[in-house]
Amino acid sequence: MLYHPAGTLPDGEGFWVLTRHADIAAASVDPVFSSQGGGGRAGGGSHLEDLPFGGGLTGTVLAMMDNPRHDVFKHLLGPAVATAVTTLEPELRATAALLADELVQRGSANLVDDFSEPFSLRSVALLLGVPREDWRQLTEWVHAVLGFTHRSTGKVDDASRATYASLRGYFTSLLDAKRRHPADDLGTVLAIGELPAHSGQAPLSEMEREANASVMLVSGFEQPRNTIAGGLLAFAQNPDQWQALRKDRSLLPTAVEEVLRWLPANPYNRRTLTRDVELHGQRMRAGDKVTLWWPAANRDESVFPDASRFDIRRDPNPHLSFGHGVHYCLGDAFGRLEIRLALEALLDRVEEIRLTGTETWAPNNKHTVLLDVPVELVPAEGA
Repeated sequence: MLYHPAGTLPDGEGFWVLTRHADIAAASVDPVFSSQGGGGRAGGGSHLEDLPFGGGLTGTVLAMMDNPRHDVFKHLLGPAVATAVTTLEPELRATAALLADELVQRGSANLVDDFSEPFSLRSVALLLGVPREDWRQLTEWVHAVLGFTHRSTGKVDDASRATYASLRGYFTSLLDAKRRHPADDLGTVLAIGELPAHSGQAPLSEMEREANASVMLVSGFEQPRNTIAGGLLAFAQNPDQWQALRKDRSLLPTAVEEVLRWLPANPYNRRTLTRDVELHGQRMRAGDKVTLWWPAANRDESVFPDASRFDIRRDPNPHLSFGHGVHYCLGDAFGRLEIRLALEALLDRVEEIRLTGTETWAPNNKHTVLLDVPVELVPAEGA
């Protein structure tokens, strides 16, 4: 672990960096490491910069909410996500197949724009119950921005703020529509679901419903978008692994886990200490920012032998790409399904993935964002 100086952070503060698998796993289950804030700090959240309490996302969205409210809210949403893994699989499989067919016909492609991005957007839209006629507009918005930031520059500007405001406004309208016409989807649960009266928690506010709907679109889109593209990039760079998987589909479960280990969608999450803690002889103070670096945990040689090698046979593979503890990802099974279906669609159709240029990454330190993965696809026999 180390203490990182402030650098360009607007508040002029530094932050603690945890990189060991064991340290991050332990911090993830210890409530002293708060997702909301505390320790005398007026803000908190999951970003390096503080997000204000009150009208902001801190304490409002699941990723920036502590227990007991976090678990009660998560349990409300969980059944809808679990059901979607079964009910949506046929349509997700057909979507992946359609996009894969288009890729093969095109020959040369950008695996982000032409495959992982549309597949991920359509998947999360189905999960939330977004009407199909709105998919094009959503695609334009999320292609341009990542949350508040411009996707290509990693900066917040007037255009990115306006686009995100449009996205938030859209979800206000969507939830209103779900109240009028309930359906069997996550959007309806967010619109009309209620926390159990015996939970001791206050009813969900409109801010919580709307903010979580828009954040779930962003996270449910962004993470598979980049992890699928990053996994395919890894297969292009390690063609022996692609050939091994084409020959032996029983390796798919471990291949999915290795793709997840290889490219976590979030480089870090932030916590705030609620009291003083001593770790590895270092005194960490109440209110200090602490960051959990998932890619470093996934490359910890004490846990992952030959960690810098992409190995679809790796087993066991206790990666932390879905987080750990209280904030273990609500959509882990849905995300695994997306990766598996994306791989299956291409394995059936593509003999070889050949890079035709250098991949391009967005300048963003909160999300691992691929912009371009230029490839030539060699069709499989009969594809």
